[in-house]
Amino acid sequence: MRNKRENWSSETATILWRFVGLLLLCLLWLQSDGGKAGVILLLFIAIMTLARWRFQLTGWTVFLDQAVCFMFIMYSPLASFALAMPLFEGMYKRKIWLALPILIFVLLYSETSLLLVAVLIQAGLSGAILGGWANERKLYQQEADHQRRDRYELENLKEELLLANVQGARLAELAERNRIAQQLHDDVGHELTASVLALQAFEQLWEEDDPLAKEMFSQAQQRLSNSAVYLRETVHNLKPVKELGIEGMQEISDQFTLCPISFQVFGDTSKVDAHLWSILYPCLKESLTNIIRHANPTKVLISLDIGPHILRLSVHNDGAPSMGGSRQEVGMGLRNLRYRAKAVGGSISTDTSNGFLLICVLPLEKNHV
Repeated sequence: MRNKRENWSSETATILWRFVGLLLLCLLWLQSDGGKAGVILLLFIAIMTLARWRFQLTGWTVFLDQAVCFMFIMYSPLASFALAMPLFEGMYKRKIWLALPILIFVLLYSETSLLLVAVLIQAGLSGAILGGWANERKLYQQEADHQRRDRYELENLKEELLLANVQGARLAELAERNRIAQQLHDDVGHELTASVLALQAFEQLWEEDDPLAKEMFSQAQQRLSNSAVYLRETVHNLKPVKELGIEGMQEISDQFTLCPISFQVFGDTSKVDAHLWSILYPCLKESLTNIIRHANPTKVLISLDIGPHILRLSVHNDGAPSMGGSRQEVGMGLRNLRYRAKAVGGSISTDTSNGFLLICVLPLEKNHV
């Protein structure tokens, strides 16, 4: 019953009204002696009705219908009742001025009856109601299309922003590599080169038993000591404030105390770039947070498998959802994580057939393969 109501529209009601109107005119023609003029008029009205069903006719065609009906009034009394069809079309288009000739005709026609007035009033009201319905439906569709377009543009903008964030992270990584290379070249490289030259000079002076050999050796020793200091400072500056890697994920899992948790790692974690860890961390946090909020598990299994080309993170718990949460709901956090994974060419999927399973698959960079 609900599907039938949803399929019922103003277009369907308009087609039904036109069909019923033609049917009643045919019955009136059969009851009265309409003659050949009535047949021609019915055929004309049927053709115009079919044309309006298939094409968007302009308003002046309503005047054409009225003119034909006025012409046939002297030959067939059916023509006066046939004016209900163009009156309906004029009111359906929400253009009252299209109905003015019919109103003038009713006032001036000598054989105007109460039945004719009732039929014309019913046709005008039906056209106005169905025209308003169609107009509201059109406005609703336009608003829905506008909202759908805005939502689509927002989704595209979100994906572009996520992609720009990933590209920005990679550009920042390349810039940091260039900075490190320049620092090694300017500081450590220069000191090492100077120390090599000093050692070569020391070797020559030592062979000549020159008293400056000791001073040159001390200078080379100082150069080597400076290069070691510069190298130590560079390495120290490379270390982030918070360690990125498997240690951070282990720390996140250790903070989960709701139930026993198993964390397994397979493969070489050094293949994973920093921007991938920035996706794995919130993915694991989101999974454990949802477990605390919506599930009652007895154990949680976490597995990180790093292969030659992809890495796979899976988080599984055997608990059923609590009364406050539903397995079928997709929260904003998980939706954003899917966008972030998609931006780097990965994916995040869930399975609720046995507990709750979240799988995050991300591609590895080619230079690590």
